[in-house]
Amino acid sequence: MKRQELQGQTTDASSVDSIPVKEATNESPSRSLIILLAIILSCLSGWWVSTVRDVGSLSLPYLRIDIAIVCFVCMLPLVILCSDWLFRVFSHHSPPLFKLVLIIFYTGAAGILIMALTSKSPSGTLSSYDAWESIILRPVLAFWLLMTLCLIEGQISGRGKSIESTFQQGLLIWGLALITAVLVPAIYIQSRVDEIVTNVEESLGSGRLGDARRLTREVCVLAPWQKISGMPAGDLARDLDRSCYEIERNLSYMQLESNANEETAYQQARLLTILGKRAAALRLLAPWKDQQTVSPLTCQLLGNIYQQQEQWEESEIWYRKSLNAWKRLPHSEQQQAGIVSAWKGIAFAERKRGNYEEAESAYLSALSLAPAADQHFLLAQFYEDTQQTAKAREHALQAMALNVDRYGESGQKLITSLQQQHFGCFNVWRGGTR
Repeated sequence: MKRQELQGQTTDASSVDSIPVKEATNESPSRSLIILLAIILSCLSGWWVSTVRDVGSLSLPYLRIDIAIVCFVCMLPLVILCSDWLFRVFSHHSPPLFKLVLIIFYTGAAGILIMALTSKSPSGTLSSYDAWESIILRPVLAFWLLMTLCLIEGQISGRGKSIESTFQQGLLIWGLALITAVLVPAIYIQSRVDEIVTNVEESLGSGRLGDARRLTREVCVLAPWQKISGMPAGDLARDLDRSCYEIERNLSYMQLESNANEETAYQQARLLTILGKRAAALRLLAPWKDQQTVSPLTCQLLGNIYQQQEQWEESEIWYRKSLNAWKRLPHSEQQQAGIVSAWKGIAFAERKRGNYEEAESAYLSALSLAPAADQHFLLAQFYEDTQQTAKAREHALQAMALNVDRYGESGQKLITSLQQQHFGCFNVWRGGTR
């Protein structure tokens, strides 16, 4: 009798243990399907954001492919928890209300897709309402679309038909899912905003107002509280809108005239380059670039355009043509400034191509003609990149001494970076203690 009772208990225990295993086996394909579909949806959303961004629209709150994918993927754990709760608990206790929830999600998702497909690029300056609204839209859109996808999948696969719920997660799991859905994308977006702010400052420094305006508008959407060069992003965006509008108006007046001479074409191409319309500028200069008498200004502008397009070889070729053209002209302040600018363009192109000796020679040539703070700081940055810490510190100090207002803070940051990061930092520390 005891042996039979033990065998019965063993059989019952084995049968009970086999139930969760069977359920887990049945559930794993559906969960894998949800994750696969969610990843596909995330990639599709990223692709759609890229197409919208290519045409210059800011109608979607994600703006960049990676931001859209991060927001959707980080939202997935919370969506899975919510969808499982709806199917395993809510659908059995209130079936009519559950059907109403399904209708609401399906209708909302259809509306979101229709609005995304029919949205147009906004005109004018972004309002603060539009900017702050995007902060709410990013997690809401990701949650809504992913939840709709999970609900559709659950309806098709029959997930949650069993009344007995084995899905009981504690507050810790829900808290981690919520943090992953909200905090992780926020940290990632802020890191991307810091990178965009750096690009905005570089664009402003080189006079590329069109690029600066586009990037500043992105900052307004991603982080409206952000400051750029000490100015709120929204104020800078409005200033850039006004400046670009004036340039566009002047360009429209100039385009009424004939482009029969190179000077007129150059002036129009220069304004197009400032606005970030580099392809149009190249088309405008095409008839003049192959002529033997092409002006140094045209060559210099072509070098600058190819530099912005990161075509370093073409940029270096045109900056050298500009240098040779400037050298043939009589000595003057404009000629000297043109030669210095050409040497700087050559140095930057050679530096990007990895020809560091040629780049150093070009930087030194520019410095010999104009020993100003700008040239010293460019050399300091070059020597920092090439791990020549002593030379980098020397030129950074000279730039700070010549123009402390402009290079005092940035020069000190460069020296601090040398002390903390580079292999030759002992020489920098030793020089700093003199």
